[in-house]
Amino acid sequence: MSTDKDILALNHDVNNQLGVAMGNFEIMMLKFPDLQETVYAERIEKGLLRARDLSHELAKTYSDANTINLNKKDFVLISIQEHILNNAQPEYDQLMEIYNINITLQIKFIDEPKKAYLNPTELRRLRENFVSNSLNAGATEINVQLEMKETYLITTFTDNGKGMTQEALDKILLFLHGDGIIHGLGTRNIVEGANKHGYSINYTSVLGEGTSIRALVPYYEE
Repeated sequence: MSTDKDILALNHDVNNQLGVAMGNFEIMMLKFPDLQETVYAERIEKGLLRARDLSHELAKTYSDANTINLNKKDFVLISIQEHILNNAQPEYDQLMEIYNINITLQIKFIDEPKKAYLNPTELRRLRENFVSNSLNAGATEINVQLEMKETYLITTFTDNGKGMTQEALDKILLFLHGDGIIHGLGTRNIVEGANKHGYSINYTSVLGEGTSIRALVPYYEE
């Protein structure tokens, strides 16, 4: 008999593939602009969006009680050190169990306790987006570095995927500021999620080598 965890894991895979399909569809629309005005393109787009929405509804239905409680709490004041040990590390371990990818987590703490306003559920979705993007780029290795400084936390996420040119990366980030035509798979969700938390986020990518995402997480000061 399938468990809620099994259903959520399979649904997550389905949602990733839907993202790939949506990304490929948008690339096709860019290459063949004449298709954009056809009834077929409109139906395909609506179908993909509907499938994505149903996938999200399914995930909500089978989310466990802990996830529901976290959603209700929204942003809460959390110890950075405790969050990394109790949430970040176990979640990356779980993602490695689900997907065929190796994730190396490196952590540098400081002695002084630090806190930040975080939404644990949103952060979990961001981590899943990171891994999903890397898998779609053909990555087999992911390195996550968490380094605490005196006034902020530095988070660096690097993969060995196919990467992209600076021009392609600029087009992706341009969409995030209103271009409305081109965007990268999952990049929009990552940047929007980071902005919700007040993070300063930076993307770099090298074609044939991989992509790196760097975020500065400010601490909460009394």
